[in-house]
Amino acid sequence: MRRHRWPALAPPTTGGIAVHTGMPIVAENDLTLGLSAATAFTSGLLLRFALYVTGVRADFAHYETRALTDPQDWSAQWSYLAVRILADDLGGLADPFHPIPDSGPKGSGPYRTTPQYWIDTYPTTGSLTVTTSRPQVGLHPTSITLTLGASPFPTTFGSDARR
Repeated sequence: MRRHRWPALAPPTTGGIAVHTGMPIVAENDLTLGLSAATAFTSGLLLRFALYVTGVRADFAHYETRALTDPQDWSAQWSYLAVRILADDLGGLADPFHPIPDSGPKGSGPYRTTPQYWIDTYPTTGSLTVTTSRPQVGLHPTSITLTLGASPFPTTFGSDARR
């Protein structure tokens, strides 16, 4: 497996095709995490998540969250949903792109975040492994395999288009 970092890039605004409608990942009394959708574009794959936390965990989530100030700093530590992606022979952390701010002022009520992750390839196998975690709120590493099927843009993706 080659190590790779998936950067926090905004997806294209048009031309996407839904390849997965989403699924629950974790459901606990005060924490839910789900994949909202996976959308393929000619230049990559967008994964959308929703994390909802209540109670004491929400207080930790509000307190621990900070902006990622330098997306080029691989050593930066921030408390967001940590997502690792394994697509074919590329694997590594994905940096979140937040189209809207996380909900609520610090320390008040439920915490909700809807990060998106841009994957600049489509897996030639038609599936990828996603591992999510956020230890600061008690979300331990959880892996799922997404079965996406063949790329809806078969002439764009493949080993020649990979980095």
